[in-house]
Formats: sequence, structure tokens, C-alpha cells
Amino acid sequence: MKLSRKKKGIVIGALLFIICNGLLLYFDKNQFVERKSFVHKWSGTFTSDLVESVSIRGVFASEEDAPVYFDESTGAFQEFFVEVGDEVNEGDDLYSYEVLNYENQVNDLELEASKIEEEITAINTYITDLESYSIEEAETDDPFGSFDSPFSEDEEGLEEDSDEDSENDDSTAAAEIIKEEALSDKEKELAQKEAELAMVNDQLDQLTTTGQTITVQSSFNGIVRDLSEDLSSPLLTLSSTSLIVEGEVSEEDRKLLEEEMRTEVTVTDLDEGEVTLQGTLAELDTFSEETAVQKASKYPFEITLSEEHEDIHPGYHTDVDVITDEVSGTIAAFDELLITEEHLYAWEMTDSGTLERKEIETGLEEDGVVEIVDGLENQVKLAEENNERFRNLTPFVTPIDLRHIKEDELFHGSKAVMKENFLLGVFNR
Repeated sequence: MKLSRKKKGIVIGALLFIICNGLLLYFDKNQFVERKSFVHKWSGTFTSDLVESVSIRGVFASEEDAPVYFDESTGAFQEFFVEVGDEVNEGDDLYSYEVLNYENQVNDLELEASKIEEEITAINTYITDLESYSIEEAETDDPFGSFDSPFSEDEEGLEEDSDEDSENDDSTAAAEIIKEEALSDKEKELAQKEAELAMVNDQLDQLTTTGQTITVQSSFNGIVRDLSEDLSSPLLTLSSTSLIVEGEVSEEDRKLLEEEMRTEVTVTDLDEGEVTLQGTLAELDTFSEETAVQKASKYPFEITLSEEHEDIHPGYHTDVDVITDEVSGTIAAFDELLITEEHLYAWEMTDSGTLERKEIETGLEEDGVVEIVDGLENQVKLAEENNERFRNLTPFVTPIDLRHIKEDELFHGSKAVMKENFLLGVFNR
């Protein structure tokens, strides 16, 4: 079938149009012809909270163990009043024994009571001096005198003069926290010593009353974890109901972690499903428990928890996320929008209708979302693809959104207007 002369002219004209445009672009070294960038998909920046963490494994353990001993030289053991798994409170009966030498036992208990009273006096003095210690006045005076400061040399250095007021404020706040922690530790120690003194005095009262039998009471709140039927030491071991998380980290993770980092401790397969508890990396050993060329180094750690859960018990295993860095309300973008060559950059679709190449600086990254430290503002549009034909500061074109096209208006108007609009669209492209 032969084409008519009119149709041949249309085909030849179209071919010439395409060839001329191609040659024009090829020889347009000075870019006199306006170029456009076609963007198929785009997204944008947004605000987000990002967290950088290290994932490790741990196991729940009792925060404190209290061994209870029995000296067979003091008497003959009689009986236990508790069993493994029993929960005991301070003052509850643990076991009894018959005294062999009344006078020696009385002297031993009186010496023990005197020793504990001296320790209590020393702790009270420490607490009094520490409570009166002023961080602000420490620059000129040393109220401790012979008193052992709870601050190490580095921590006391926080109190020295600084050229920056902000650094002084941070140093004072850090020193106050250290002071409060030292007070809390000493108050716990004081309570323990007072409980021990009460137990010894009670044993003295029993000897005075019975002259022969002593019932040993608990100076500790906890659960009976072990009980020695053959009377070997320790006779009993009590474990506190408060839990910590223990474990070991690899050499690689040890380089990323520091004490006092925030943690999220997650336990699965509970009756209510998954539970996450907040905690703090309280202790992180500097030395590996075992060093060998052929073995991986492991560093013990301990996490204290700021909350408890009744369904979690010692021995339960857990996944731990140690938060090494975090930001709130930062500008962020999806990492697939960022391109790396010599420098990291992205294509921003500006309000003026041009595509602009923006070099950027990034920060934290979490699950494909990246913090934008510098280079982009919030709520800007970014081209998703890395198109080699993109040109900086050129107009961009996006696909037609058919949802905004109304069929009844598509062919509305005269043929001359429709023809003019069609030609304008072709030449603009």
C-alpha cells in the first residue's frame, strides 16, 4: 500500500524534526537551548527522631547477693526455718544453733556489735560531711579536710575555673550528680549496717534469755537462692528481688560503648507479649576476663534498670539496645535520595521550578532514614532517582497526573486553540 504524498510529507517532516533537534543538542556546547530535567518520582525532607544504637544480648540477675555463714566452732546447728525459693524480709528467722561456750559467744557478739557501731559512726560522719559539701565553694575551700572526697581527680577538675560559663554549668551539674550518687550509696550501706547491728543485739538478748539457743535472723530483704544441707559455707545465699542485666560485649562493640549510656532492654514471649524496660549501662569493664590470641575478647557489663516487671525473673535472657547517640526533631530524608560521588548531594526541586544540586552533610542513620545536618531545609522536595541527564539549575518536568485531567474539558474549545496548545506543548518539551 503506497502512502499518499501528504502522509509522506508528514513522516519526512517528523524525521527531520527529530534529527535537527538531536544535532542541535549535540552541537549546543554553550547551552543556548534550554534543557529540562524529567523527574519521574520525588519525595522530600521531614522532621524525625533518630537513634543510633548497638545491639547486644544479656541475662537478668539479682542486683545483690547476701551470703549467710555459720561458724561450727560457735555451736551445734539445729534447724533451718526457710527453704529455697522463700521470700524473706529483714528480721525473719533463718536458722538456729545451740551455743557451746556461753561466755565466749557473748564476748564475740559484744565485740561484733562494737565494731558495727564504729562503722555506723564513720558512715554517719561521711554522710554529714558530704551533705555539707558545696560544689560552688570548692574552688577556694576544701571542707573535706581529712575526709575522703567521693570525687576523683578528674571529677574534682570539674570545679576548676573555666573560660566558658556553659562549661562551668555542665561541670557543676555533673559534680552534683556524683554527689547524689555517693550519698545514695552510703545511705544504703548505713541501712545494711544498722540491720546487722539489730541482728547481733537480738542474738545477745536471746543468750541472756535462754542462755543456750540462738536464732539467726535476716538482715537482708530477698529470696533464698541456695541452702546448704551439709552445712558447708555459705550456709544460705539470699538474692535481692531487684534485677540487673549482665552480659559480655565483643571487642568491636566495646569501642563504641561508654558507661552511663541509656539502654532499652526487651524481653519477648511473656504472657503480655513483648516488654521493653529502660535502663543505664552502669558498669563496663576495661579488661577482658580472658585474653588469648586465638580467642575473641569479651568485656563484662552491667545494666541497672529504672523500672521493674513482675513477670521477669533472674535467668531470663534479653535483647539490649545501647543508645550511643540520638537526636530529636531533626531534618531527615530517606537515604535512597542521597547520591555519593566526591561529596554527598541531592537534587532539590525548588519552588521556582528548577532542579538544584545541593551538597549536604549527614549525621545519624536509622532504618534508611538519614539526619540532614547541613545543606537542606525542612519540607523541600527531592528527586528520587539519580539521573545522569539532570542538569543543575535547569527547569524540571514531572509526569502528567491523570487524576487532575477532566475528560469533558480535554477537547473543550475550538480546533485552532487545541492545535496551538498542542504545538506549544511539543516545542516546550
